[in-house]
Amino acid sequence: MTANDNRAMRRTSLFALAVLLVLCVPALAQKPECSIKAPRGASEAELRRLTKVSVKEAEAKAIASVAPDKVNSIVSGDVDVLDGCLAWTFLLRFSNKGGVTEVSVDAGDGKILSSEYEPPKGASAAPAAPPDAAAPGVAAAPAVGPVFDPAAEEPALRKAVDDEEAAWNRADAKGLATLLRDDATYADAFGGVARGRAEVDKRIAEVLSAWRGTRIALKVRKIRVLKPDVALVEADEELTGWKKLPPGFKADADQTLRMRLLQVFLKESGLWRVAASYEVDVKTKLELPPVPEERTIRGRGR
Repeated sequence: MTANDNRAMRRTSLFALAVLLVLCVPALAQKPECSIKAPRGASEAELRRLTKVSVKEAEAKAIASVAPDKVNSIVSGDVDVLDGCLAWTFLLRFSNKGGVTEVSVDAGDGKILSSEYEPPKGASAAPAAPPDAAAPGVAAAPAVGPVFDPAAEEPALRKAVDDEEAAWNRADAKGLATLLRDDATYADAFGGVARGRAEVDKRIAEVLSAWRGTRIALKVRKIRVLKPDVALVEADEELTGWKKLPPGFKADADQTLRMRLLQVFLKESGLWRVAASYEVDVKTKLELPPVPEERTIRGRGR
């Protein structure tokens, strides 16, 4: 290879690198900036106090951002932290097409931070041609099967959570346990973890015995149907009627013990049942454990 060839190859490589930089730099510059950076470790109540745009205002912004598509239901909406930015997030479904769009709205100025459309399972990316557009003698393409509608599953999932609440409030350990699958994982706020039918039945009976006489209210915070047979449900728990709190638990001023519940549901034979349940005690003020002081230990005779 000659010196001229080497110079030509270097010029080509430098040109390719310059083109790459030209393409990438504008893309990075176009990354939207948010108006409110969420402080690390802030509780949800603290995050809500920082918002300047209400959830209703943010909802209107989200709906307007997907026009002209007509939104006929909002699967969920909540304050969230997106890449360090404080935002309201919504899942929108439409009357004129299938699929779901997830929209994040800046909680400070109402600007759209992100918008991502997920088409219905099995749907073609390109719109199908009208039946009369087919060539003579050529059969039309078969119609797409039933469209998966996440919102249609929400009532059944809420009913499953209501059944859990009712079983707890009538102190029905067996009834509560049967709402979990035989291969379920059950992690409670005491820190116990049970796996499988026998362990889960035993642990739920122990937990209900420890909270004997209490009443629980489960308030669904968010439902996300990830697949036709897989869903995540996040709920707030409010426990009242306790006589004495176990060590490590602290109630609020209104004598309500608040916990957070995250459950994975699987649908089998048309029935939603809990595959994994994780419960944690909610602290009103988030605190990190103190770091032990370093001490010098001296032995005798030193």
